[in-house]
Amino acid sequence: MKKLLGIFVVVLLWCNFGVASELGGIREIGTDQKCLELFEEKNIFEGKMLPLFDKNKGTFVTYIGCHKNYNDWGWWDSTNFDLDKAHTKAYHGCVSDQMPKYNLTGCHLFSINDVIVWGKDLAFVAKLEKEVSNFDINKYLKIFEFKKYLFPNPYNGSEVFKKDDPSTLKKITFKKKRNIRTEIGVGKWRDGRWYLHYVPKNHKSFSFVAEYEDNIKLEIFIEYNQELMKEKKFADNEMIKAEKKAKYFAQMFGQMPHFLKKYTNKIFIHRYNGKGKDLKSAWAPWNKKEFHLTETRCGDSYYLELSSNSKNYNECAGTVLHEIAHLVHRNTNVISPSKWMKMKKADKHFCTNYAMTNGKEDFAESVMCWVGIRYKSDRMSKNDVMVINKFMKNRIKFFDELNLNAHPLKTSINQ
Repeated sequence: MKKLLGIFVVVLLWCNFGVASELGGIREIGTDQKCLELFEEKNIFEGKMLPLFDKNKGTFVTYIGCHKNYNDWGWWDSTNFDLDKAHTKAYHGCVSDQMPKYNLTGCHLFSINDVIVWGKDLAFVAKLEKEVSNFDINKYLKIFEFKKYLFPNPYNGSEVFKKDDPSTLKKITFKKKRNIRTEIGVGKWRDGRWYLHYVPKNHKSFSFVAEYEDNIKLEIFIEYNQELMKEKKFADNEMIKAEKKAKYFAQMFGQMPHFLKKYTNKIFIHRYNGKGKDLKSAWAPWNKKEFHLTETRCGDSYYLELSSNSKNYNECAGTVLHEIAHLVHRNTNVISPSKWMKMKKADKHFCTNYAMTNGKEDFAESVMCWVGIRYKSDRMSKNDVMVINKFMKNRIKFFDELNLNAHPLKTSINQ
């Protein structure tokens, strides 16, 4: 079996320590002697694992699993200054779809940094983790001093938006079928950045009106499959799907902070036409209070009630937050361009690589980072929160001093 990297990041806390289960759990130490012997025979630790260990990049954690017949094995690793996040990524890389696929007997903690903990007791591991957690914070912060941007994305892989988060949605109502002349963003990556240009389009859709607290209303346009609308039985199914999609976005929009919702009137959801590579685009036209989103940005079957992919939901909600931040950026009654530019120049870092594209994207990404550390910090790495507070302190101060109404978000106690 090839070594596989973890693909899911789910924030689980220290309370998982030592919780036993048949399949293993986060921080559950392995005890299977036959599995250990298999790894020792193949010289996996010295030959494969240790070459990846770099103490300057954080704590190195590995989990392993062996085939029930002990004729195959797999291991997963993660390196992070946040020890909880390192454990979570390595463990969930193992249990995602690899454990049942390869008939592994379980996924268990194997090593921390250059120390094998397999077969050790909880006290031994707790002592080791305490030692490796006492890293030099100032040395860690120096890593960012010479970087232009802090993270690849505003929350650095943490899932901060969830389906069951509070929403201000009161009700949603179907209006009628619409045919609206609009534009669709067609983009491509160039020099590590995303660029869009726009082409005309007839957006044939079902329209809905969502009503929220504080008398906020939002029109939602869900594009339908024109071919399927020709036969009633298929057309009825398109309507059912549209209602689910509209409810999905209406609920998500209601989770956004009030000061952003109040400047947004419409959202257009574009379906994939099945031709060529689907670009996961999202855009907000400059002169309108609306934003557009290609629905595959939210993952396949995102709107189904049985769909529970938290990673897709988090990405989709983050995209919505980013796009409606563009809308408030243009409103000079809220944002003073001169004060914003002053704070931006005072900071020498950008939140993300994408923020470096232009001033508009910097503002939207900065809003996301600010929302993260002020209202979602309990779901972020504490080190990531510390980095944003230090290297974006002037932008953060700018948003703090606006005294924005962020309802239904609540100030996080872990700022």
